[in-house]
Amino acid sequence: MNRSLVPAGLAVLLSCSALHSQAPPPTQSRTVYITVTDRSGVPVRDLSSDDLEIKEGGRVVTVEAAGLASEPLQIDIIVDDNGTGLFRAPLARFVQRLEGRAVMALRAVVGQTMKVVEFTPSTEAMLIGIATLNARPGTPDGGQLLEGISEAAIELHKAEARRPVIIALTVGGQEHSPVRSDFVLDQLRKSGAVLHVFSVASSVLRGTVDAAAPRDLLQENMHLQRVLGDGPKQTGGRHQQIVASAGALQALQNLAAELTSQYRVTYTLPAGAKRSEKLDVSVRRKDLVVRAPARLPK
Repeated sequence: MNRSLVPAGLAVLLSCSALHSQAPPPTQSRTVYITVTDRSGVPVRDLSSDDLEIKEGGRVVTVEAAGLASEPLQIDIIVDDNGTGLFRAPLARFVQRLEGRAVMALRAVVGQTMKVVEFTPSTEAMLIGIATLNARPGTPDGGQLLEGISEAAIELHKAEARRPVIIALTVGGQEHSPVRSDFVLDQLRKSGAVLHVFSVASSVLRGTVDAAAPRDLLQENMHLQRVLGDGPKQTGGRHQQIVASAGALQALQNLAAELTSQYRVTYTLPAGAKRSEKLDVSVRRKDLVVRAPARLPK
């Protein structure tokens, strides 16, 4: 072998290595789902990528595409009605409205949270499950709604759901779950699930009872209220006060209209930018309301 060629070959290798190390890192893309309505709550369906401004971690990103979403939703519904059957008819209408566009599961809070229907694309299976939520023994001292939200988020995360949604319907009352709000909010972030909460305003459908340990109960209720308040804000959902069954019907029909009009938005970070869990989405057109996740899975 000609030894004079070795240094030359080595130089070529080193040069290639240097060029490779200087190559810019690849851009990073991400997909999020957002809802845009007018001030009256009517979904807006004619937006383009040029109408959106997105920042991740405070850094402006490039919106590559924005269009109406067509992927199926994964919806986990949690009913905390104190055995009243209050939400049965509104839920049936909601499920029928989303037929063919979602797989759904149903849980009921009966002290602890009980799975009524496993995830299914079958509208009939969901309607049969909803029919069991008629008048039945109540839980007057409250239940474990916080546990139900946590379980739903964990299951959706494990399933790697692409468009996960959690809907919690409650008549209020005391919370008896030992789960902390930080843990639940973190599970929501990891799952990417959007949390929607509908609470009966000034509910007399569940009376209060004297707590054996008032201090512990106060802490549990604080954890629940934090999740019901911050969860929708962080995930791009809503927390809405409703008035009995009529309010639930209208609220769920509005939600169905929004879910079927969501946008699938893909954006890219600048090359070399660090990924962040903080997201800010705004629209350039006036008098529109956008709901989007504020915290992202890492």
